[in-house]
Amino acid sequence: MLGVLGGMGPLATVDFMQKIIALTEASKDQEHLPMLVHNVPQIPDRSACILQGSEDPFPALLRGLRSLERGGAECVVIPCNTAHYWFEKLQKHAQIPMISILECVQSHIRKHQFKKVGVMATSATVSAVMYQQLIEDDGRACLTPDQEMQTLMMDAIYDIKAGRLEQGSQRMKVVFDDLIAQGAEAVILGCTEIPIGLADVVKTSPEQCIDATALLASACVEWYSCQEAREAA
Repeated sequence: MLGVLGGMGPLATVDFMQKIIALTEASKDQEHLPMLVHNVPQIPDRSACILQGSEDPFPALLRGLRSLERGGAECVVIPCNTAHYWFEKLQKHAQIPMISILECVQSHIRKHQFKKVGVMATSATVSAVMYQQLIEDDGRACLTPDQEMQTLMMDAIYDIKAGRLEQGSQRMKVVFDDLIAQGAEAVILGCTEIPIGLADVVKTSPEQCIDATALLASACVEWYSCQEAREAA
């Protein structure tokens, strides 16, 4: 059973689950990947903690992890990019394996050998250089929005969280187009609200979109398939 440490935000968690379902080859209910979902939106704001030193979300994240472990989860994922700031710390406390969204994205970039990659993410994720570090450590160039574009990015993310999908989508498209204009071969959609807002762009220009949520979902399906194969053997 896959454990999903979600709620950051709730719509992004549902989008992640839908992507797992869409990626699973199944002809009936029983062939789908079993998920135990901790969808608790009251986890303190990750960005506010990183940027402003406000309430630490780690205790709530750890409680969620423990809840999933007690419920029978055999692997845990977090469909929130910014929450991966605490991934290694959580992993040290975990009694079961965890799959990192950052590593999923890094593997995709290596596979496609992009030389210049843009990053769309929360200001906290950008400030913590979570994706920039992975990209630059591989000898690739990384582009991030300037201050004006990053402010627009955050407004767009909170638009999606608040259900203002059209407004959020329009703002995200401006940031995406700006990074492509600067020479990004592809752009990491590094916040789980972004693939929701840029759903049309993902459909029309998939080669330019590195959908972190979809890559994590794909890794989960692969993990489940491997577990089934081992049990069958």
